[in-house]
Amino acid sequence: MAGHSHWAQIKHKKAKADAQRGKLFNKLIREITVAVRQGGPNPETNPRLRNAIENAKKANMPMETIERAIKKGTGELGGENYEEVIYEGYGPGGVALMILATTDNRNRTTSEIRHVLSKHGGNLGSSGCVSFLFDRVGLIEVPKDSISEDELYEKALEAGAEDILVGNVAYTIYTLPEELYQVKEKLQSFGVQVEKAEITYKPNSTVSITDPETAKKLLKLLDALDELEDVKEVIANFDMAEELLAGI
Repeated sequence: MAGHSHWAQIKHKKAKADAQRGKLFNKLIREITVAVRQGGPNPETNPRLRNAIENAKKANMPMETIERAIKKGTGELGGENYEEVIYEGYGPGGVALMILATTDNRNRTTSEIRHVLSKHGGNLGSSGCVSFLFDRVGLIEVPKDSISEDELYEKALEAGAEDILVGNVAYTIYTLPEELYQVKEKLQSFGVQVEKAEITYKPNSTVSITDPETAKKLLKLLDALDELEDVKEVIANFDMAEELLAGI
């Protein structure tokens, strides 16, 4: 199974711990703020904002916190001026990394990411050094215990999905980036429980990781990057056997 899928499954298990540490709220607030700045404060006409508010509500974020984040995005309230930045680099075993960040201080974020990469056997590359190894996609996650595989395939294809991947705890549905929110809302109208929907990157080629030590170093690096406050998501192009992952 491809590494981006492995990492997605691992992060499912981390979600509750992240919420307890308050890190999830911080990332959701940033997403709302950026969504407002890019598409305006009306969720009816801004599907990215509508999706961000939905995710915030799922995480039990108070409505007043959501409203404050919207006001920060419009400039009505003062605060950090966030921008989206994509970093490219390499991890142990020559694995390519796309690191999506939301930051109010690019120099700080670059320094933190460079430090983590260096500490865990990776390195930061120049813009464009690995992006050709990834395709920009829409990604939707559906809990595996909420619907049968056959039923999801039928509904996802009818909704306009491009591909479906079956994971251990969730189905991953891929769409064209520009059709993400349309497909998501069609799925929801069909009664499908959508856990997450976002525009991200998917590897178009992978590196096989078979050495246990390299695997451990890589997963530690991914975890350390994910812990950084400014990092929204990390996508890596590795393949790893289920047995090797289970052993780690």
